[in-house]
Amino acid sequence: MAETKKVAPSEMRASFVPSTYDPENHTVEVVWTQGSRGMRQDWWTGDRYYEELEVSDKAIRMERLNMGAPLCDTHRAYRLNDVIGVVERSWVEGGEGRALVRFSQREAVKPIEQDVADGILRNLSCRYSVHRFERVSDAEDGLPVFRAVDWEPSEISFVPIGFDMGAQVRSEQQPKFTEAEVIDTRRQAIPAAPSAPSSEGASPLGATQQEETRTMPNTNTQGGTTEATAPDLSQIRAEATKAEKFRQSEIQTLSRMAKLPEAFARDLIDRDVPLDEARSQIKDKWAAEDNVRTVSTPDVSVTRAEQDTVRAAMQDAITLRANPRARLASNEADQRRAAEMAREFRGMDLIEMARDAIERAGGRTRGLSRREVAQAALGINDGATRSAGMHSTSDFPEILASTVSRSLRQAYQLAPKTFEAFCRQSTAPDFRQKAVTQLSELSAFQKINEGGEYKVMTFGDGAEKYSLAKYGGIIPITWEALVNDDLSAFDRLPLMIAEEAAATEADLVYAILTGNPALADTIALFHGDHDNLLSATAITDTNLALGRALMRKQTGPKGRVLNLAPEFLIVGPDKEGEANKYTSASFVAAKASDINPNFNTSLEVIVDGRISGNKWFLATSPNRVDTIEYAYLEGEEGLFTEQKMGFEVDGLLIKARHVFAAKAIDYRGMIYNPGA
Repeated sequence: MAETKKVAPSEMRASFVPSTYDPENHTVEVVWTQGSRGMRQDWWTGDRYYEELEVSDKAIRMERLNMGAPLCDTHRAYRLNDVIGVVERSWVEGGEGRALVRFSQREAVKPIEQDVADGILRNLSCRYSVHRFERVSDAEDGLPVFRAVDWEPSEISFVPIGFDMGAQVRSEQQPKFTEAEVIDTRRQAIPAAPSAPSSEGASPLGATQQEETRTMPNTNTQGGTTEATAPDLSQIRAEATKAEKFRQSEIQTLSRMAKLPEAFARDLIDRDVPLDEARSQIKDKWAAEDNVRTVSTPDVSVTRAEQDTVRAAMQDAITLRANPRARLASNEADQRRAAEMAREFRGMDLIEMARDAIERAGGRTRGLSRREVAQAALGINDGATRSAGMHSTSDFPEILASTVSRSLRQAYQLAPKTFEAFCRQSTAPDFRQKAVTQLSELSAFQKINEGGEYKVMTFGDGAEKYSLAKYGGIIPITWEALVNDDLSAFDRLPLMIAEEAAATEADLVYAILTGNPALADTIALFHGDHDNLLSATAITDTNLALGRALMRKQTGPKGRVLNLAPEFLIVGPDKEGEANKYTSASFVAAKASDINPNFNTSLEVIVDGRISGNKWFLATSPNRVDTIEYAYLEGEEGLFTEQKMGFEVDGLLIKARHVFAAKAIDYRGMIYNPGA
């Protein structure tokens, strides 16, 4: 072991003035590395070694830093608030990695910037990945030294204690540190790197994010002779991910058991608190809040939360294998986190995942054929299930069904629905005929004399009736599909069914416009008696004005003028160009009289291929008056899925059910022109 160097207090109080700080531009020049040597530990063998960085233009891949890499708060990168600034530019000078960084002007960042300006926050650290190591001469204590000769920084962070003592905010006289000082400091500041979780589930996790992303060389120091082997980067990353998953899952589980807020567990995770320390903090927090329940924090446990985490990771892995660009979450941070959690299973085919699910259920798969594994995982063959010796039912059918259901919902939500803007959404509690009250204007205000009585104001009403209809299809997942690793059930088939569901909705809505059905008054929706039918003309500013005038003059059942105005111009492909021309504010007319008036440029053009020929329609907002109403079954808005083990086929059946209806409620908010 290297001898600790004693440093006099006078030597430790180096003069420090961050003279490169620019208060107007909120920038400061920093040294983010001097390549200093530090102690490391091999995760696989437990052997210790030294790592150092070559600081040169040849060794450092600087592209990411110079493309606006983030300046972070202690390597935290889970949320946008973790970014406190940006790297404006970076370069190598005098054996140092230097950068000009600019602080964010958010209120939360200003205290950090002030501490930097005052010389309180000085230490920096960088997150990096090593692409190639070189073995160099051993250190004085006999431990091997590995130098990173091809490496890539990805972000720079201000930290309380840095890996590299020379990485600080630039002053006029930047201090230099000897190798011995760096080694001694690192031994005191950096804990041993973590080992992987054991088969029983225990994990003394305590690595920082920087250590998780660094690739480690394997060493063998037996017999006093060291032999360097090329690091297995994928294996190291997989092990780091596995260990981090266990830490996060255990913290979340214990926090829930103690009935602590989710934010408390999230803070422990974000701050990379080691698992043993997290357990202690959870107990202390529980005791401080005087929780009456007894909290058990076993070192070895397989929790339901961990099963849920594994199940979600498998679902995400299948989704990404079927469609690498699939969305797993609504925001980028959660998307990256979910993709990282799924990485453990991304390299597995469906049968390998089935094997994993069986073994997690207490079974064994050694000696089983791919067919037997598939049948046992799906639970469709008692003989295969007995051969696997499972202690409980496999989660695999639920994983597959949940993946298909999510694919269906996402595809359905992304399918284009051009009718939603001018129609009103509703729900129905069952399949019985629904009567929709057509509300008119209120009865007129009446003058109230002194001491007079107020009269009840009434609505005139009519009733349009319709009932829901049911549509659907089945997606089969057979054991043959698992054996063949057929991913179409998780991507192509859900997409086709979801698009069919959305198309069915649009077919029903636009059939009302083009079919012109009769309303409850036995008169067609678009009819001269309804004052909403124009003579067949082309779309022009003049003819749009005629349609606008008809809608303005519409009166309610009590005779009150409604003063409606069109907001949508609905056309088919043959009229799309004409519609856009006469609603465009940038249309250049040949003469002043042809300039599009402002009230036409406010019209929103809706184009749908189901409208054929030259037809065009005007519609007002459904918030002003009833137009067309579309409805779903209450509690099942959109696609709804169910699953069962198949009898007709050997596998899992996933049923997609869609309940929908559409009906014209009132004629007053729509105008029809057959077109020319």
